[in-house]
Amino acid sequence: MTTHLLRLSYVTCTLALIGCGRPSEEGGYFGNDETGHADTEADADTSADTDTDTDTDTDTDSGDGDGDEGETEGECATPLPDDPELQLGFVQSQLELVPGESYEYQVGNWGCCVFWEPLETCSVYSVDPADAGATIDPETGVFSLADDVADGATFTVTADVQDGLASVSGTVTAYLPELHPLRGYWREVARIPCDDGPEFVPSDPINELVFTASGDFVVTWTPFEIYTDYWGTYAHDLDTNALSLTPTDGNYLPDDIEGEGSVSFEAEQLVLHDIWLGSSQDPVEPAGCGHRFE
Repeated sequence: MTTHLLRLSYVTCTLALIGCGRPSEEGGYFGNDETGHADTEADADTSADTDTDTDTDTDTDSGDGDGDEGETEGECATPLPDDPELQLGFVQSQLELVPGESYEYQVGNWGCCVFWEPLETCSVYSVDPADAGATIDPETGVFSLADDVADGATFTVTADVQDGLASVSGTVTAYLPELHPLRGYWREVARIPCDDGPEFVPSDPINELVFTASGDFVVTWTPFEIYTDYWGTYAHDLDTNALSLTPTDGNYLPDDIEGEGSVSFEAEQLVLHDIWLGSSQDPVEPAGCGHRFE
């Protein structure tokens, strides 16, 4: 199983913004480019000091009166870029954390929902509900879950940007790994035929099967940026290992999906029995009766 779970947030982006490309890996984000704004503000401060010097020494020292120094103290040192195309958001709009874990939020800008650029902003962070097992530092955005938070508990994190000029929000769901063994990214390594023959390596493997702890799944044969083939919801019985997959929508939704069956875990592999996730757009082999993922 692939453990690169940060990209679970991109599943959310896919569902909400069909038609954009797929985000790059987390290391591919653009850097913060606030230099121009910082230099402009610095020049303004210099001018303010020069103007103040022409006034009396009393005004300069006390900071009282109508001097620019008092106004600067109440202003944001890193204002939002003057960009009509600005799309503020968190890189993780829907986050899943294990009790006891922490995560640092930061406001950034999405470029066509594909590339996320972190921004230095004057933001105040809050969490709702408060005093329910989750805390967040209002200045740094560091969110923490208590060790005893219940599985499935959900919290809303909000960033108030520049005293109400903009607002960004996201959700955090607590989960216990032992209750959600399917959660993660999986890649098909073998296919199970329907004639009791040996498993074989398919010519068109499903390169990305995603399960979330919140009960969603996504299937994609050839991942590209935020593109996915189809998605839906699932129910997994921990006692019997029965699995039910219910597709809800997609860019490509096969018409031969069989979503009722069972799962088994063999070492680091996930095996779907009597479940067929559908034929690809260019199938070579006939429909199967199961899949093996790792």
